[in-house]
Amino acid sequence: MFVVIYLINNKCTGIIKEELERKRQKLAELRRSREERKNALLNAQKKESSTANLITKDRKAIDELVASLVGDITSVSNSEIPSRSSTPVSQVVYNKEIQTTDIYEDQTEKDDTDPFNIVSEIMEPEVPAVKEIVKEEKITEFSEEEKKHIMKSEGFKDFFDYSTKLVERALDEPYDFMIDYRVDNTVEDDKANDNTLKLVQSFYSEEWTKDRTVTDMDWSPEFAELMLGSYNKKKQSLITDPYGVCCIWNLHLQGRPEFVFQTQSEITSACFSKFHPKLVIGGTYSGQIVLWDMRTKSLPVQKTPLTVTGHAHPIYKMQMVGTQNSNNLISASSDGIVCSWQLDMLTQPQEIIELVSNSNDKINDIAITTFDFPDNEISSFWIGTEEGRVHQVNRYERADSKAGLNATDRYEGHGGIITGLSFHPQSSGSYNFSNLFLTSSIDWTVKLWRTKSTLKPSIKEEIIQPICSFDYANDYVLDVEWSPVHPAMFASVDGDGQLNIFNINQDQEMPIFSMTVDSEHSLNKLKWHKDGKKIAVGSSDGYIHVYDIGDLSIPSSDENGTLQKTLQEL
Repeated sequence: MFVVIYLINNKCTGIIKEELERKRQKLAELRRSREERKNALLNAQKKESSTANLITKDRKAIDELVASLVGDITSVSNSEIPSRSSTPVSQVVYNKEIQTTDIYEDQTEKDDTDPFNIVSEIMEPEVPAVKEIVKEEKITEFSEEEKKHIMKSEGFKDFFDYSTKLVERALDEPYDFMIDYRVDNTVEDDKANDNTLKLVQSFYSEEWTKDRTVTDMDWSPEFAELMLGSYNKKKQSLITDPYGVCCIWNLHLQGRPEFVFQTQSEITSACFSKFHPKLVIGGTYSGQIVLWDMRTKSLPVQKTPLTVTGHAHPIYKMQMVGTQNSNNLISASSDGIVCSWQLDMLTQPQEIIELVSNSNDKINDIAITTFDFPDNEISSFWIGTEEGRVHQVNRYERADSKAGLNATDRYEGHGGIITGLSFHPQSSGSYNFSNLFLTSSIDWTVKLWRTKSTLKPSIKEEIIQPICSFDYANDYVLDVEWSPVHPAMFASVDGDGQLNIFNINQDQEMPIFSMTVDSEHSLNKLKWHKDGKKIAVGSSDGYIHVYDIGDLSIPSSDENGTLQKTLQEL
């Protein structure tokens, strides 16, 4: 069916264009011939008028000559000598207009009618002709080989894929066309105010995400309905299966991703470029960084080389920092290497920072598992490690500190690998909480920290303790993140498949809401939507669930002041 529509669409368009072109040419010829006839008629009339004037002058001269020779002829009666002036001019003077006027008027009438008819035909192509063409194409029979050849062509695949997406988006429109405006439709308002999470969408694909684990997620900075999910290698993969898959999902498109990107290495981290929304960045297990473009096909348009300069171990975190005119991609791998990249030149990093620690007179590489920058900060960031410690890192040298690891300030409190690190997003206004950050760990806890000022580095080694610890979980806590709109709210996910939402203004020990998303699979990642009303969680079985948290996301008018008091009490 789609093959026939595809061919009919292409051929009918070509035939109509050819027909319109022929009619335009015919119209131009008619107009040109009409102008030529008008010019010829005007020239003829000018010549006739000049000829008539010459004949009148000659007659007057002849009459004067005859009068001088014969005498006065006025005494002769009109009955004896007829006067020349009494003879009608039309019977003596040859006038070409007698022969051509009627023909020209007839032709002019045709010309006055035809162009408008032709223009109307051009503006409105003949429907019967198109119907006949369609009818003839329906009769055409294709062999099985021709059908297979058409269906395998790139043009048909693009046409089919785009057309079906449009249909599926239209079918997913939530508008209730059966609504009756004459009756009361507010019967469900009582459920809208309860503190329950509503499932908005679940993303899963038998072809692309089955037997894979969600390794990272990100929301599009340009389109609020698009979400990115990265996946590792299939547990039982075929030779033809790609090792790493990155899918872009649409909240209005069920059952399949909007875009699918592939690479020949497991994807351990991924994100959108917030300064170039059409670009998707992936960090791989092999240490390569790959760059996809939503405007091209599924393979990377750029990738870093596997050389000694750059990463050679898994990249577990990447982040874009800077402004629209000056920005960098920061990446960190498990061998303690931090690199800064320009997206238009991934052949080599602009900066390389090697992080090492001195312990017991030994120099050890720091295994980075995660990191984050404070809001509006580009020079200093904090990393989480496999040892359960948090360290501050400087990208550049300062007056009292060197570039690299700040070895004097050690944030200690976790007893296992740090799985997530998130800085508070609020850094402007009368309340500034940008020095607060959260960490999650496999020691079953989430901890709240306050950073030490980077302007006053310690002279000697100093151990910094968390200001609050949330010991609520019964399994590994695998990710944590602050709410982008509520100053006192954050969420976490754990190995029990639970999603937990905290509000430290209400409770400093336990979550205010907990829900088991999947009791058989762990939740690896979570990501708040920028509106703060939706939250996405990714599981170890390849599912991404998006929930609407309802009124829980709405902060009160004095939430910032309450948080300030709560922090003073901790």
